[in-house]
Amino acid sequence: MSDIFTAIKDLCTSLGSEFWSALAGAIVGGLIALLIQRQEQRASRKEREDDRKMEAKSHAYSLLFKTISIHSSLKHIKAHIEECLELAKQKNIASISAVLLPIANLPTPVEFAPAEMAMLLSLKDDDTFNSLVSLDKIHNSIIPVWSLYEAKRAAIPTQGGNHIFDKTEGRGEFDVERGSHLEAAIFELEMIAKELVRRAEQDFADADLAMKRLVPLLNDRLKLGVGVTDK
Repeated sequence: MSDIFTAIKDLCTSLGSEFWSALAGAIVGGLIALLIQRQEQRASRKEREDDRKMEAKSHAYSLLFKTISIHSSLKHIKAHIEECLELAKQKNIASISAVLLPIANLPTPVEFAPAEMAMLLSLKDDDTFNSLVSLDKIHNSIIPVWSLYEAKRAAIPTQGGNHIFDKTEGRGEFDVERGSHLEAAIFELEMIAKELVRRAEQDFADADLAMKRLVPLLNDRLKLGVGVTDK
């Protein structure tokens, strides 16, 4: 065993100080290169993480703006209906379609993008996701119903006889023959009006719940720092 140690010692002595300096330099250089590589990897990971956060925030803002638009539109529809029903109550008018005026400027359709919903799903809040997953479809589905209602309501007076219009109250009256096609059309119009009233209440409640869940979630998980005031 002593012979082996002696041989190793002699070998190390024969290599000289230049060899050991070179070896030490190589080791130090390797360690420095390793540290630089790890720093670059950490910087790259941080950059990718920052990019993912920025992308998530971009989708979050887009989703929030669309949800606010839906909420505002459905609130406007609900307020319009409530105003018309209050008039019916004041005038003691039983027919909803007689007082429910069409909406002059209907909202435009809103579509949630797959990337926006994927971002929301990644936040792992099932209640919020379920509140929004069909909200755009709910909003968009009511727009053609209002268009249909406007068209059918506009066609009703042209089919009646003996028209009388009171410009002081903005009301018109006309004769309707019992059992006629016109009476059937008025009945159909009244059913659509009742459905619009029912949908206005339910749709706004859905949108309001979605807003109350979405804003705190985005602020908590993505630090958006936004506040939405209901005016």
